[in-house]
Amino acid sequence: MELEYELLKQLRDASAPIGASTLVHTLGKTYGLSQATIGRRLMEMDVEGFTVLEGRKGRTLTEQGLDRMKTLERDLQQKSVNSQLIQMLNHSGEKALLDVLVARRALEREIASLAAQRASKEYILLLQASIASQHELLSKNIIPYEEDREFHRLLAYAAQNQILLHAVELVWETSRDFLETAYIRRRVGSELVVDHQQILDAIVAGSPEQAEAAMVNHINQMIDDVKRYFAMQNQ
Repeated sequence: MELEYELLKQLRDASAPIGASTLVHTLGKTYGLSQATIGRRLMEMDVEGFTVLEGRKGRTLTEQGLDRMKTLERDLQQKSVNSQLIQMLNHSGEKALLDVLVARRALEREIASLAAQRASKEYILLLQASIASQHELLSKNIIPYEEDREFHRLLAYAAQNQILLHAVELVWETSRDFLETAYIRRRVGSELVVDHQQILDAIVAGSPEQAEAAMVNHINQMIDDVKRYFAMQNQ
């Protein structure tokens, strides 16, 4: 994946067509590849429609190749994030994550209940847009870390209780649990956005009891997933 991305990137950045004889100087040593090996990979890219041969001058990148490069770039960024998250999880440990989630459950159940009573139409539209963004990112195989945080932050503002808002922000700022639990839930197969939709449905219906129950269920699911993840890691 990395080699393919670098080849496509070199072709994109080149001011003129280039070939294996040029690329072997920039990428050959890094990846331990010969000119012949790079040449064969370029021919494969021709077949795939990512590059086009310009006579003896070399190759240029096609629009399809540019799209492929952008896809690989996103995948590599996600791979890097996942690697960092695994390191963070190993450092944080199960108990630290569970302590944060228990604190969040105590605060955010009240936030959800109040949001069902006080959320304006504007906040409901923002929450709906947040869920739509989460679905879009998931369709691209990207975990919606920031969108997860934004959904919960919008709920806290919609609840219109400054004490609860400051308390839950303090919990959020002293932890990285949004990143870690989103990653864990993806690994163990849970659907983050499904929970969010159930919370929002209860808020739209104006039911404090259902909103509170949906939030408790949401965080309980995260707690269960954290336990399952660490149990899997310890096997």
